[in-house]
Amino acid sequence: MKESKKNNEIALTGQYLGVVEEYLPDKKSTFVRDGQIFATKTGIVSIDKERRAIEIKGHQDEDRKIIKINDIIIGTIQFLRLYSVGISFATINNKIHFNSSYFGNIHVSHISHKFIEKIADAFQITDIVRAKVIKQEQNEYSLSTVGNNLGVIHADCSICGSTLEKIGQNKLKCSRCGNTENRKLASDYGNVTENLRY
Repeated sequence: MKESKKNNEIALTGQYLGVVEEYLPDKKSTFVRDGQIFATKTGIVSIDKERRAIEIKGHQDEDRKIIKINDIIIGTIQFLRLYSVGISFATINNKIHFNSSYFGNIHVSHISHKFIEKIADAFQITDIVRAKVIKQEQNEYSLSTVGNNLGVIHADCSICGSTLEKIGQNKLKCSRCGNTENRKLASDYGNVTENLRY
């Protein structure tokens, strides 16, 4: 019996990876013949143990500069509208993009599971936000901050400009002037551990 490929091993195009009883094949990077899974491209084997899924990731996937649906971006809020906010992207999947021309919007319906009446209760200009790409429309992207790890990861006081400290689930306080503000916070607000790289 052939041996299944292991996580992070190199696979060549056409190489045997495993069987469908063992893994869920990826439509884009594998194909199935007689219940056996084979690679459709050369790259690194990536196995998702929870989903029991197998795929091949190429070097180009790792270093790509284009945005895809479900990518995670970090950006700065540039403006607030009545029902949405505008964000310029700084990182895409943990990679820094200097002078990025990418731009996205978060509609009020994609901010949180909870009802948000006013955009200003969730975001302010200059907030740094982690969001997920959910749709592309021409050169703009629709984003979502629904989820625990998505939302504001850094915010400054709208009165004195000092960094705000987390005092509740979605509450922040300025230690300098005492001002309190609401935000849609990411779970790691004030303790972001992302390793950002070019």
